[in-house]
Amino acid sequence: MTLDDVQALARVDAHDTRRVLADFPAQCRQARALRVTPAMTTARPRLVVMAGMGGSAAGADLLATCGAVTAEVPLLVHRGYGLPAAVTGDALVVASSYSGDTAEVISAVEAALARRVAVVAITSGGALGALAARHGLPRVTLPAGLMPRMALGWLVFPALHALTACGVSIATEEDVEEALHVVAAQAGELAPETATEKNEAKRLALAIGPRLPAIYGGPLTGTAAYRWKTDLEENAKLLAVAGALPEMNHNEIEVWQGAAARALHAVLLREEGEAPEIARRFAVVHELLGPAAGGLSEAWARGRGRFARLLSLVQLGQWVSYYAAMLRDTDPWPVPVLTEVKRRLSGARAPGGPPAP
Repeated sequence: MTLDDVQALARVDAHDTRRVLADFPAQCRQARALRVTPAMTTARPRLVVMAGMGGSAAGADLLATCGAVTAEVPLLVHRGYGLPAAVTGDALVVASSYSGDTAEVISAVEAALARRVAVVAITSGGALGALAARHGLPRVTLPAGLMPRMALGWLVFPALHALTACGVSIATEEDVEEALHVVAAQAGELAPETATEKNEAKRLALAIGPRLPAIYGGPLTGTAAYRWKTDLEENAKLLAVAGALPEMNHNEIEVWQGAAARALHAVLLREEGEAPEIARRFAVVHELLGPAAGGLSEAWARGRGRFARLLSLVQLGQWVSYYAAMLRDTDPWPVPVLTEVKRRLSGARAPGGPPAP
């Protein structure tokens, strides 16, 4: 596969994922205009719990990371059934499920209703949409038709607006405008029509090659590293590792020695103005991993604000995973094993097959 052969990409990319990724800046701008209905009347909560799974939780990760230095209210990303015991009447649950049928998120909303905790639902419909309508919950209805991991803009911007409406400060209007500008300016550089020599995403996918990618970030960019991991796994069907400094210096660093390290490719997600202690750790990691690994690359966030930096790295990672899929002759859209898990859990029959166990 030659990544600069757009027609060859189209033959593999049967579901036109490249168009969805190219539309990401427009998706973000359109999502920014969505509003909660009915309007939020919740006072500033003591605790915000953002419930989601998989791609629907990715927006929550970004907001929690941005809010760690701006919000005076704790932000907890909850991936699982029910709710933590600390979630009581003065908390807020932001329930995100793109499909509306995520069992864990519905379970969290039901737990919140039982405890009389305020809920805002962000979904394209499904059971969550019906539950929100039945109880008159504030909600944002999203356009349907995408895979959840490809709907990040639709999921993150309405949640940001809902939190701002109840007094939880994550990002200013200037931060949002900068983020929109950064992803729009970056998008064309990463598209299939841009040649490899000028396309960072293509070069990174080629650098990773057949090796197992290990994506490492810092206190901010570690969130993007996890998103890279899951995009590589769902889009390219390529197992990946994600971690963050300084934590990986206390355990995972030991993997990077001997013959096994030659089968790994490290990608370090960096940002300008890193704290001196983090920059020093990245330098040491580079010194140690460089000679040991099968390969090592760095990718740098764009923009000044935390929100812009995270979105720029996420957009880059989406395209890296796309080109990694192309190199493996893999359509990035379908997720057959994940779909089979959901089928078995729901008890549905496979076409022409016996009942699911």
